[in-house]
Amino acid sequence: MDNDTSTTYYDVLIEDDFTEDLRPQCHKHDDKAFEAQVLPVFYTVIFLLGLGANGFLALILIKYKQLRELVDVFFLNMTIANFLFLFTFPFWIYTAKHSWDLGDPICRLISGVYSVGFYGYTCFLVLSIIHRYMAVVHVGRFHIATRKTAYSIIAGMWGLALLASLPEFILFQVQMEGSNYICHFVQPHYLPGEEKSWSHFLALKMNILGFLIPVSIAIFCFWRIKKTSRYKEKKYEILRFIFVKSLVFMGLWTPYNLVLFLRTFREQLNLNDCENSYQLDRAAQITKIIANTYCCINPVVYELLHFTFYKCLYCPFHPQNNAEGHLRERPI
Repeated sequence: MDNDTSTTYYDVLIEDDFTEDLRPQCHKHDDKAFEAQVLPVFYTVIFLLGLGANGFLALILIKYKQLRELVDVFFLNMTIANFLFLFTFPFWIYTAKHSWDLGDPICRLISGVYSVGFYGYTCFLVLSIIHRYMAVVHVGRFHIATRKTAYSIIAGMWGLALLASLPEFILFQVQMEGSNYICHFVQPHYLPGEEKSWSHFLALKMNILGFLIPVSIAIFCFWRIKKTSRYKEKKYEILRFIFVKSLVFMGLWTPYNLVLFLRTFREQLNLNDCENSYQLDRAAQITKIIANTYCCINPVVYELLHFTFYKCLYCPFHPQNNAEGHLRERPI
């Protein structure tokens, strides 16, 4: 998202770099050098851990749990969203050291897939929270009548993720910036308004759809569940690790969303001087790395908190106990 020499992958989820750049006069740091040294290492680690953690989680859900519970189907879709997210990482690793030389179609495709992975995970996380809320707070009055209805809801969630990602699929393209080619939002002639206004819109899209709405829904649902007597009467295992997954996800993305808002509206907030611009640009780089670790940390949360994980480790050494039904989930 940096204005002069930033590489593509800070411009994929949103694009907020349309303010006038002050850093050529500041000469405080070389973004390209920082990205080339730091980002390939971190993103390679995230990519490898993410593939392993999400692959093992998919194995648990499909082979051992056999998707018997609807919430397991939601978790599987979160895993698919993580795989879409991880699919783009080799491109960011490559462009950390090189300019974007892959053309406009690949730019739009990778930008869109990255966005779909993020919003898809967010949608299914929110859906799992609402599902638990309805099951606990409105027990006896809520159920999904048919498998067809459940599949329709799942398709709707992916539709929302695609809709939120349309700007990345349609409006991103390769442009020369400084001495590098980068892939980011470029306002076409048919869009009304100023480019800066669109940059504000895209940043707010991320802040609202990817952060404020999920956080608000999670706070409301968990608050109501906590006040429900049925919650106090029984231990809800699935509810516990949905809560932890939500806490981890939101905790990882909160710093980046705050920095993104400050960075996008720094002129309005009187943060456009050289020193503040430098601090916000560097903070955006660091917090984005932290936020992207969610795709490998959240599967680990599931695997460590859910009892099936330990039985999956136990079964290879005790195959005689891995009979049909042995791993059936405990009632919750």
